[in-house]
Amino acid sequence: MKKLNKYILSIGAVLAISLAFFMGTSTGTNSLVYVQASKGSFNDAAITQLFSLKPKLRADVIFSGTPKNVFKLANENNELAFAAVTNSTIEGNLVQASVKAVQEYKITDVKALISIPIEMCVLMNTDDIKKKNEIKYIASHPAALKQIYKWKTPLNVEEISVPEGTAAAAEKVSQNKYPAGTAAIGSCVLESTYPHLAVVAKGVQDNKNNNTSFLLAKVEKRDTLLTELEARAELNKAISTSINITEK
Repeated sequence: MKKLNKYILSIGAVLAISLAFFMGTSTGTNSLVYVQASKGSFNDAAITQLFSLKPKLRADVIFSGTPKNVFKLANENNELAFAAVTNSTIEGNLVQASVKAVQEYKITDVKALISIPIEMCVLMNTDDIKKKNEIKYIASHPAALKQIYKWKTPLNVEEISVPEGTAAAAEKVSQNKYPAGTAAIGSCVLESTYPHLAVVAKGVQDNKNNNTSFLLAKVEKRDTLLTELEARAELNKAISTSINITEK
């Protein structure tokens, strides 16, 4: 009986080690990253590129909406947060939603900073493409629709505002939930995110030098809220003292 119990315990230990291995847990390694926005967003493209450049940082991803919610979940679960922190088209460059997140959460350890060009792509349902339907409507987040004025003006198309985001617009176009001839505006990665979508035009944004930086970091809840000015200073400091891996 004692030998049988030892055998069972040994088998249990092996199974536990195997389970830990397949779940990706190991000492000193984060197994999860909470990422701003949703799958198919520019944040998705950025974290994918980061993992490609820095394989040791690779982890499972949970898309979690706003930077504030990303920081909240990362803090509560002792994991990493990934959010957009600067954009070259914004006055002062800092992303306001991330500034608000830093008012409530302190950045304690920056793991990586990565910048990517924001290239707006036009995507249509493959059925529309096969039927050679012209673009009559464009669907996207209101902010994205404002960034393609030069491209959209000659087309004289109707706009469909999708506050949920560029990925939400692309998903609906993929599912034929809009009238025939509707195109989504967003990241080119949306082509591989949703079925029945294909890129029909690239680089349609007005500003061809549109770049966004993203921060991967540990965060923790503050005892006292910072003012917006203090949060801006702290976020700028975290960015300036980080090494941008795309500029090495």
